[in-house]
Amino acid sequence: MPVLPSLSRSGRQDRSASHSLSPLPRRTGSDRRDTRDTRSSPGPEARGRPRQRTDHRDTRSSPLPHSPRNRNDSRSRTVNDRRQEERIKDLERQLASARSKKENENRKRKAADPVTGDTPIFRRGRAIPKLVSVYEDLHTLLTQYDEYRDRKYHLGSPDDDDEEEDQLDLDEEKRAQELEEKRRLERGYNAILILNKSVFPKFLEKIKGAEGEHIIRELQKGANSSRAFDTSKVLNFIGDELNKEVQSINQTRLKEHEDRLRANSTNVTPASTSVLEQMEEFRSNSRDNRGLQNDITGRLLCPAEFDWNDLEVRAAVRAFNSEYDFGKTAHARCFYKEELFDPEDLDKGFLQSYLLLQVYRLIFTSPSSTKDQPQNVDSLPAAKKTKTSSGNHRAKVAQIIQMNEVKPRSIAYAAIHLHFALSDATHWTESHMGYNYLDLWNFVVDFFEDPGDEEGEKRAQELLKWWNDRIFTGTRSAANSRGTKMTSRKQDIAKRAPRPALQNLPSTSNGVA
Repeated sequence: MPVLPSLSRSGRQDRSASHSLSPLPRRTGSDRRDTRDTRSSPGPEARGRPRQRTDHRDTRSSPLPHSPRNRNDSRSRTVNDRRQEERIKDLERQLASARSKKENENRKRKAADPVTGDTPIFRRGRAIPKLVSVYEDLHTLLTQYDEYRDRKYHLGSPDDDDEEEDQLDLDEEKRAQELEEKRRLERGYNAILILNKSVFPKFLEKIKGAEGEHIIRELQKGANSSRAFDTSKVLNFIGDELNKEVQSINQTRLKEHEDRLRANSTNVTPASTSVLEQMEEFRSNSRDNRGLQNDITGRLLCPAEFDWNDLEVRAAVRAFNSEYDFGKTAHARCFYKEELFDPEDLDKGFLQSYLLLQVYRLIFTSPSSTKDQPQNVDSLPAAKKTKTSSGNHRAKVAQIIQMNEVKPRSIAYAAIHLHFALSDATHWTESHMGYNYLDLWNFVVDFFEDPGDEEGEKRAQELLKWWNDRIFTGTRSAANSRGTKMTSRKQDIAKRAPRPALQNLPSTSNGVA
C-alpha cells in the first residue's frame, strides 16, 4: 500500500526538497512576466529583421541566435581583416619605396658623376670586362700592378738581361714557372694602364683621394652587370644561329626521306623505309641540349686537331679520354675560319670564324649589325642602308666606351662568350668540365700582347687589321690598320712644284747635259 505524503511540517519540507531536486527550475511570476515581455517586445536588433516562423514539418535547422560568442567571433574577424589590410598597405608602401630607390639609383648612374663631373662611374665600369679583365677584380689587378712595379719589371730591358742570366741557372720547369708568373703580373699591370688611359682617365690619381673606394666600388658594379648582360645576350643569339643549321639539316633529311618514299612507291614489292628522324632545335634562352653531347655544339667545342666525324674520336672526346682532352688546347673548332685546321700551321685561320665575328658585332656594335652578314668572312660587310626613321636609338657599346678600333682584349672577351654559349654550363664560371676559361682569355690576350718573336708580332698585327676591316668598315681606324695615310697638303704641293728650266742647267760643249 503506497505511503501518502504527510501534511505535517516535515512533509512540507519534504515536498520542498523534492521540488528542489527536480531538473526543471520553478518559474516565478516575474520570470513568466519577463518572458512574456520579451516575446511581445523584440529587441532593437530583431526589429530590423523579418520575423522567422518555425515550421515543424521543415527538417532544416533554424538559424542560430546571435549569442555573445558569435558577436565576439565577428568582432575578431573584423580585427583580422583590418590587420590584413594594414599589412597589404604596408607592403605596398615598401614596394613603392623600393621602386623609388631603384629609379633614383638609375637616375644617379645616368647623370654625370659628382666626383668626375663626366660619364657616370658605373657606366664606365661596364667597359672593364670588355677591355681590361674578365675574371680579375680591381683590387686584384691593383695588387698585380704594384707587385710588377716593386719587382721593377716595368723598367724594361736593362733588368731583363740580368734576369735572363739568372734564369739560365734554373732548370727548365722552374724557369717556365718564373716566366709565367712574370707574365701574369704583366697582364694585371697592362690592365691597370688600359683602365687608367682609356676606360677611366687618371684612375690611379683619383683613387688616392677620399673618393677612391667609392670609385673602385662603382666601377666593379658596372663591370659585373655588363658581363651578366652580355652572357645572356650571347646565349640567345647563339641559339638562334645554331637553329639555322638545324633547320637546314632537317630540310635535307625531309627531302631525302620523301625521295625514298617516292622511289619505294614505284616498286612492285615496296621495301620497308626508315623512320624520318628530325634534329631537335635549340632553345634560345636555355643551355639544355648543348655541350659535347650535342653533335653540333660538340663539333664546335672539339679541338680542331681532332676528327669529329670519326665516331671513335667523338666518343673519346665525350668520355674525356686523356689523349683527346678538349680542355688542353685553346684551338677549338669554333674559332677557326670555315672550321678548317692546318696541322702544319696552328695559327692559320685562328680567331677568324664567322660565329666569333658575329658575337663581337653583337657585343660591341649592335644586334642589327649581325643581320645579312656574309658567311664568307673574307668578304667585307655590305654597306648599311641609311635609316630614314626618326626616333631615339641606343648608342653602340663601342661609342659608349669610346672604342674606335678593335682591341686584343675585346677579342678575348668575345671568344670566351662564344665558347661559353656553346657549352652546357648552368652558370657563369671560370672553369667547366675541365675547360678553363681564364686560361682561354690569357691565351688570346698573349696571342697579341706577348707574341714571342717578330713573326708572331707580325701575324698579330695582320690579324688586328683583318678585324678592323670587318668591324669598323669604312672608318678611319680601318684605314689606319691597313697603313693607309692620305698625303698632306705640303707633300701634294711639293709634287706639283715646277721643275728647273732647261736653260738653267749646266751644259757641255756638245750640248749634252
